[in-house]
Amino acid sequence: MTDTDSPSMNLHRVTDPRQAALLTKPTSKQYFAPFLAQSRTVKDAAQIVGCELNTMLYRVKVMLDAELIEVVERRPRAGRTVQVYRSVHDGYFVSFGTTPYATLEDRVAAQGKPIFARLTEAYCAMLHEHRHSGHALMLNEHGAVYTTDLPPEATPDGRPVLFRDMTVHLDVAQAQAVAAQLAQAFEQAQTFGGAKQVSERSEQASEYVLMVALIPVQR
Repeated sequence: MTDTDSPSMNLHRVTDPRQAALLTKPTSKQYFAPFLAQSRTVKDAAQIVGCELNTMLYRVKVMLDAELIEVVERRPRAGRTVQVYRSVHDGYFVSFGTTPYATLEDRVAAQGKPIFARLTEAYCAMLHEHRHSGHALMLNEHGAVYTTDLPPEATPDGRPVLFRDMTVHLDVAQAQAVAAQLAQAFEQAQTFGGAKQVSERSEQASEYVLMVALIPVQR
């Protein structure tokens, strides 16, 4: 497959297959994310990812060898020096031809697998907590048939739950209006709970899985 697209933003174009693999494979990408355009220590990054310190130390070495990150500061400490790392570039564009995937579908499936797995895990845990295991088919007030597991609107401790999916028929203007609302909600969620240092998060903050999509089906 040949790329015809080009980054519209000022992104560094990746030409090294090793870098491309690290930036597109879900497992390695999660370890790189804390350092993208941000200065972090290994300890900071390990807290953000939620992994052991030794695991992050190994991943940092791999990323250093691949020249994806670099040391930007050395902080003297009693008996040792703490190194601070940051990505070499503030943004990256990985051309498909540089990735290890045979097809675009392979890449999207590989990157989407852990996302959907986490969504399924969180969703099922919530259903188990409420002892919901049945499945319903109904006609809603708009005359559309939909299926649902009848999820609750909130967990027992009051955390909100929202899970909806449906195929809808919209004209362009309607789709644009819905897309704008979804984008606004997504941006608001990012503003409220964007990636921060663990120490900066509210003690009342809980982790949520959030996914937004509105995609036209090819005729």
